[in-house]
Amino acid sequence: MRMIISSKQLQSILQLNQVSKTRKNIDYFEQAAVNRSDTLVLSSRAQELHFVKEQVLKSPEVRAERINEIKKQIQDGNYQVSSNEIALKMISRSLVDELAGR
Repeated sequence: MRMIISSKQLQSILQLNQVSKTRKNIDYFEQAAVNRSDTLVLSSRAQELHFVKEQVLKSPEVRAERINEIKKQIQDGNYQVSSNEIALKMISRSLVDELAGR
């Protein structure tokens, strides 16, 4: 016995087959999304920087006292600037910047 399939029937079968494949793909990707977990690994340098940042944020503000002391000295006219100290700070900062590549 011979079966005759019309072109309309063939198109319907092909469409159903395509829908079935699409559903399988969707199921696969949905399952893959459920099973997947993202991870982040920080370098040891990044971990060190994070630790230092946390420590700085935890530390109390000690410079406020020094700033107030200097402000008072300036207001009273007693603030003395050491040119040697300024020069040393400028040179040391320049060296640090040079070594850090800034």
